[in-house]
Amino acid sequence: MLVAAGCGGGGDSASTPVAPTPEPTAPPGTSGPGVTETEIHLGMTSDVAGAGETPYAAVSLAVTAYFQKVNQEDGGVCGREIVLTVEDDEYLPELALARTKKLVTEDKVLAVIGALSTQAHGDVAAYLNDPNGDGDTADGVPDLFVSTGWSGWRDVAVYPWTTAFLPDYLSDGRVLASYIAANLPDQQIGLLYRDDEFGKDYLAALEQAFGAGDKLFSQPYPVDDEDVSQEISAVVDAGAQVIVLASDPTVSANAIISARGGGFDGQFLLSYVNQPSNLASELGGGMEAEAIIAGFEQLDGVLTTAYLLSGVEDEDNAAVVEHVRIMEAYGGPPSSNLSIYGQSLAETVVETLERACPDLTRSEVVAAAESLDGFHPSLLLPGIDVVLSESDHAAIQAMQVQRINADGTIDSLGEPIDVGR
Repeated sequence: MLVAAGCGGGGDSASTPVAPTPEPTAPPGTSGPGVTETEIHLGMTSDVAGAGETPYAAVSLAVTAYFQKVNQEDGGVCGREIVLTVEDDEYLPELALARTKKLVTEDKVLAVIGALSTQAHGDVAAYLNDPNGDGDTADGVPDLFVSTGWSGWRDVAVYPWTTAFLPDYLSDGRVLASYIAANLPDQQIGLLYRDDEFGKDYLAALEQAFGAGDKLFSQPYPVDDEDVSQEISAVVDAGAQVIVLASDPTVSANAIISARGGGFDGQFLLSYVNQPSNLASELGGGMEAEAIIAGFEQLDGVLTTAYLLSGVEDEDNAAVVEHVRIMEAYGGPPSSNLSIYGQSLAETVVETLERACPDLTRSEVVAAAESLDGFHPSLLLPGIDVVLSESDHAAIQAMQVQRINADGTIDSLGEPIDVGR
């Protein structure tokens, strides 16, 4: 804007013009799509309204709440506020792809974060890594910290723009195998696994550790089958003394009941997807206190793995207390394992953006994510860190083996087992 002295026709015609007022300048550095002088725009899809019958809206709500805390209490990131647009994908692959394309082409986000569901994310990841489908991934969009455990996301040759956050199932299987080798070395091992990417990652991990011969007997079950009595009987009849369950809580509960009923009195080890309280409710037959108590009695001595602090076991931990404060202050969900996960993911996104400053381009954001080597989100268990590199895009590859007790308490066994280094 030019401001002239003596405007309106009067005054000295020889007056000296005033210099233009400088335009506001953006923070130094280069910027990519989704970055303005004051905002960083990110996108996420989730089962927002619960149409997919999942509880995962809690994750996006927790992420949003944490970003609001960063904006209001910490001054944002790189001198800008984080703006997160969450689209409802109803946990459906076709909607996940359509909503992601909207985020990229219409909202022009810098990055997409925290995508859910291995099945739903397959086409989405292919799109984000090669948006125009010409086979050249140079124009990709950051697909940051996906919330699915399939180990394939860590393959940088196929998915150079994708980084995983949720511990992949291959790593969890390797942790379980490492524990068995060190503590149950002479036991016959049985594996019940779901016949999809989830279960096959555990199969691959155990076969890598023990081979596919006499030491390990593996038994798949159909993806949509909850009655696995025949399959678990086959595992018990094969002489298994240790049984690994690569299954969800409903199937795991049915397998434990069937195996115990068939006389199995050996050691169960479970995938970390079996959150103890959920599994106890399945075993006890409901969410009432009496059912949960009965369920935990059946879980006495069962081993599982974990990487996050527990809102119940660790409620007095300073990080959990702060988490509860943030969720209450900024419209987040009630504290749960999902909200704790969501904040952990959000903290990692914030750290990544801070490392990318001042060059907030899409390629620099991925490079910043790859530089996370030993970053510890506040709600991860001690000894478990985010470790990424240019050659490995799996963020969390260490897990803590834990024993579930009849009274519902959890004991950590030894130090976390890291299979990523």
